[in-house]
Amino acid sequence: MKLFQGFPTGKTRLVPIPSAFFTDVLPEVDDLNTLKVMLHIFRALDAQEGTIRYLRVKDLKQDEPLLASFGQTDTDRQSVLEMALQKAVDLGFALRAVNAGEVNADLLFLNSQRGREALAGLQAGTWKPDDADGATYQLAPVWPGIFRLYEDNIGPLTPMLADILQEAEKNYPQSIIQFAFEEAVKKNARNWKYIDAILRNWQEKGSNGQNSRDTEKDRRKFFEGEYAEFINLE
Repeated sequence: MKLFQGFPTGKTRLVPIPSAFFTDVLPEVDDLNTLKVMLHIFRALDAQEGTIRYLRVKDLKQDEPLLASFGQTDTDRQSVLEMALQKAVDLGFALRAVNAGEVNADLLFLNSQRGREALAGLQAGTWKPDDADGATYQLAPVWPGIFRLYEDNIGPLTPMLADILQEAEKNYPQSIIQFAFEEAVKKNARNWKYIDAILRNWQEKGSNGQNSRDTEKDRRKFFEGEYAEFINLE
């Protein structure tokens, strides 16, 4: 078993989980694999954008990290996944829509108000998925740490620079730091000064060029997501 090295420092991405999951669902879960699938669904839905969020079962069946967590042969893993999905549906955690007459029509929704509305729209023919040929989610890559990012993309570390990097890791989200390093590589500007300028610009103006204090657009995007109904705006 690989020993967990601890959660990273700085601003990290959080996956929202409604409190009702812990009070109403978790006590009924008696299978570790089902719990793994449920948590994975939370994470996968959070990685999406838009008001209607769903997963194709085919994508889950091709998700190697999830399947590997079951610790069996490939054939057995698929069987374990199917049983875990069925338990998640039986417990009322997820909603599943299967239409054998259509390709890629085996869909999963969270059993939330928006999930129920999406399923009803699908069944009534007023809504259908628009990504028939693509995956429904792409999970964010594992955070390698800012030291690893620097050494892999820029060069050797010095003690003074290490302190600067640690401070940046505390002040900026991981996704923004990774974006800044990627931009530095694309522009062939492999130095911390260029990366720091991108980070400061993001902090001052926002990632879309607007002042970071003018956050109404980002606020609406967050509140209109899958978990909007669970957020108290008062």
